[in-house]
Amino acid sequence: ELYPAVELIAYKAGYKGLLLGDSITITPEMRKHARYLHETGGSPIGSSRVKLTNVKDCLKRGLIQEGEHPLEVAAKQLTKDAIDVLHTIGGDDTNITAADLAAYLEANNYNLTVVGLPKTIDNDVYPVRQSLGAWTAAEHGAKFFENIVNESTANPRMLIIHECMGRACGWLTAHTAREYRRTVETAHWNVGLGLYKARKDVHAIYIPEIDVDLQ
Repeated sequence: ELYPAVELIAYKAGYKGLLLGDSITITPEMRKHARYLHETGGSPIGSSRVKLTNVKDCLKRGLIQEGEHPLEVAAKQLTKDAIDVLHTIGGDDTNITAADLAAYLEANNYNLTVVGLPKTIDNDVYPVRQSLGAWTAAEHGAKFFENIVNESTANPRMLIIHECMGRACGWLTAHTAREYRRTVETAHWNVGLGLYKARKDVHAIYIPEIDVDLQ
């Protein structure tokens, strides 16, 4: 909206679309309604688990031909599309691949800039303190857990385990629990009817950064 003269394209499914030359040209109509993207999560253009340094995987998935290298294929496609700046949006793998691509472009004299934008609910892109989407994921995770806990009062033999994504990072689990406990701290209770704080609270939080002995 600020720079309507700048031409934009979006590679469908991220690096997969880049290797295949599969892209969407952003039209004036798309720009006009771009603000609606703030009202939803996810990635409308899609994403893919593609590493431009993994030749074997790219070949197996039909993204390159025998004898080709993904980084070279990507560089040629960017040149063909007359791209000046490539914005990559994602987490650890996405931005590591972006760094690999930037290094290849520089080493091979491609006049192109790569800008990595951290967007991951794991919130594990160091040294960025808050990646895009992380807080929203925790807030929605807390709301989902609250709804499940509310339903559990109808079953006297209910055990709730709320598993959050995070691989080797426990940030989302910890922050989801924190957001949920904020609602518990501000809730109203009716102890006489069985509605009391201890019944709604979290009993344990397990994250990969802490060794846990269940014995």
